[in-house]
Amino acid sequence: MSENKEYYAILNELISKNQTLWQVTIISSEGSTPAKPGMKMLIPLAGKVYGNLGGGELEHLLISRVREEQPSLPILETYLLNDDGEKPERTEGIQLSMVCGGSVTVFIEPLFSSKILYIIGAGHCGKALAHLAGLCDFQTRLIDNRPEALQNIPPEICSDLHLSDYTDLDNHINFNQNALIVIMTQGHTYDEQVLEQCLNKPFRYLGMIGSKRKAAKTFQLLKDKGYSEKELQNIHCPVGLPIGSKTPYEIAVSILAEIILELSQDKI
Repeated sequence: MSENKEYYAILNELISKNQTLWQVTIISSEGSTPAKPGMKMLIPLAGKVYGNLGGGELEHLLISRVREEQPSLPILETYLLNDDGEKPERTEGIQLSMVCGGSVTVFIEPLFSSKILYIIGAGHCGKALAHLAGLCDFQTRLIDNRPEALQNIPPEICSDLHLSDYTDLDNHINFNQNALIVIMTQGHTYDEQVLEQCLNKPFRYLGMIGSKRKAAKTFQLLKDKGYSEKELQNIHCPVGLPIGSKTPYEIAVSILAEIILELSQDKI
């Protein structure tokens, strides 16, 4: 009973901090296997895991798979633990090299929002936006090319931190029709470099911080490279609603309000 209390206390703490988190539950097991129905494990994106899935290769594989694939939808699947040459009782499932002789069905459940906001630039404004978005049930990812900018950011601000030189954004952003992206790096050159990469990809919202003068200059540069007016109309720059914001958190309010307004159009 005390173990259950500790497990769910940790679960509540991690969710309260808006950490990127998955829960893996053993749904059923057949034959000889250390994994038993009801076993659970909490897997954060990095760091310590909590709970128990029976140990061994299956547990190690599930931890690695969740962190590498980072599924945003629930998964139900069966693993076969009978790589010993004998005919298994169950034949449908993912074969592992374990020789227990049984099979295990697991449920992988993401415990975070499906609204993912990618913030490129972990300066004052980027961190403020990540913090505010997390409070509004967004999953956030901070991406920066400066190791020092990503150091000492507490989990309650953002737990999903990525170091990138901005040339490999495909490795850090899941570009699709639901992707929400805000560009706010430490310099105009980087902003333009990142923006051009994003323009060639699918997204739901793409914003870039900057003045009207910067926007006009950037758009002209992109037109000179062959981008059409229609493509540039999809960029929110200057990003955010015009509320006269000045401080990092005021700027974050204006940006997040614009994103929420944009997403609300899907419900009309």
